[in-house]
Amino acid sequence: MRVLLVLRYFYCPSQPIGGAERQALKLAGKLQETGVSVTVATGLWDWGQPRREIIQGIPVRRHFAAWGMFDIKGLRKFSQYFYLLSLFLYLVWHRKEYDVIHCHSAMFEASIAVLAGQWLKKPALVRSMASGPWGDLKKVREDRSILGTGWMLKTIRKADAVVALNQQVLAEMIEMGVAKEKIFHIPNGVENFCHNRHDALGDPVVIAFAGRLHPQKGVATLLRAFKLVVQEEPHLHWRLKLAGTGPLERSLKALADELAIGQQVSFLGQIPDVNVILDQSDIFVLPSLSEGMSNALLEAMAHGLPCIVTDIAGNNDMIRHLENGLLVQPGDENALAAAIALLAANQELRKRLGQKATRTVEEKYSLDSAANQYMALYANLIQSRTNATGSDRMSASSGAVLHQTDQDGTKTR
Repeated sequence: MRVLLVLRYFYCPSQPIGGAERQALKLAGKLQETGVSVTVATGLWDWGQPRREIIQGIPVRRHFAAWGMFDIKGLRKFSQYFYLLSLFLYLVWHRKEYDVIHCHSAMFEASIAVLAGQWLKKPALVRSMASGPWGDLKKVREDRSILGTGWMLKTIRKADAVVALNQQVLAEMIEMGVAKEKIFHIPNGVENFCHNRHDALGDPVVIAFAGRLHPQKGVATLLRAFKLVVQEEPHLHWRLKLAGTGPLERSLKALADELAIGQQVSFLGQIPDVNVILDQSDIFVLPSLSEGMSNALLEAMAHGLPCIVTDIAGNNDMIRHLENGLLVQPGDENALAAAIALLAANQELRKRLGQKATRTVEEKYSLDSAANQYMALYANLIQSRTNATGSDRMSASSGAVLHQTDQDGTKTR
């Protein structure tokens, strides 16, 4: 089985490395361990970057994105069109090198993946990265920098299968017109579970965040909440560590200085291994306004950290309040500060939530389970496409009668 994994950005030095990229690389590696051949097709966005390279054993093929690598105002719109055209040509020219197209987002390029799949009679799977105000479908629908977004959405709904990371993505896809039997829930996966984490509070108390410094992630709320905690719990020493880069880095540093907490906040930038930060932390916080399924949260849970997250789709699929973590309302710095103070004051609660978080991801969100579910879906899509081609007249709806795969690997109709 040969899978072509399509992703707009994939480990480009000029771009923050997002969770979708990290998850794609982990999934590709796990699939290759089981004998599935995986190649990543992405854009060439950085001048001088090789068009063909190997990243952690995964072949990466970068197709020319023209003016996109120069990021020149006025040419960005044209670079979008060139990127989509070059992706389509890549899919056509390399059609003998893959059996199924796996588009790891539901953005503009997903429409090209589905269109190419229809032309080439190859199955195309689309996975939405996020839901809600920063979700894939909303971005496509509201983007004014490119024409044809209505056509793109209509094309995406013709995908052979759609992977929804949470219930909100499922609802958005159904509202867009995707047949429910084409939608599958396959969660992100994680490995390296920690069962013997110490639960004693450190000095200083370290709060960790990992993710892009982007409006979607709500980091400004975290900074304001941290300020409140420092004021209200002066008997403790505090440190906030932010791992990641993004467009808000400069303004967030300015906000930290404005709040007089700059000396206690560390902006760590892009780090190769988030586990190093998790090892040094007491509490993990994810104050997002929108998520699909956060890889950073999965890693923190697997690490045994007590987690505080916003009560939004994706987060509340994984975290149950006071059972394996704490939920707070998005944008509420007072509630977030209170949750941080609660965990800092209660060692037993930290221990219980951390241990239950690890068990949760081990039972429901292992990378092995995710890879097995994708392999089953690929095989069903390929077989359905083969049957459709053989009969020459099989309808798209009958070809979409696949086995839904549950989180535990069982198959249900």
